Amino acid sequence: RRSFNLIHLDTSVKIDVFVSENHPFDKQEMARAQIKVSGAAPARPFYVKSPEDLILRKLLWYRAGGETSERQWNDVLGILKVQEDRLDSTYLRQWAAQLGLTDLLERVLVAKNF
Repeated sequence: RRSFNLIHLDTSVKIDVFVSENHPFDKQEMARAQIKVSGAAPARPFYVKSPEDLILRKLLWYRAGGETSERQWNDVLGILKVQEDRLDSTYLRQWAAQLGLTDLLERVLVAKNF
């Protein structure tokens, strides 16, 4: 029930692996995850979180860490910068409210002028 990393030594590609818990948000993340296929032979499918769920998860980690992690905060700002026209803001706000993150989401949206 812990997270861990996989590192492909030949390419230095790092993959973060998170074990899902039995929480409604965890289930929602999996339901919205996109299936991708690796380009290496043999091709293997893998799941990638939606950008909205990644933003929410990083805000959860930011809060859990005492709201001091510049890495998590800057990651959220970067996702917003790259994905802003494609994000489902209704979904973000609904889940932020359920997760107790409305204040952080609004703060990061103001910081990004979203």
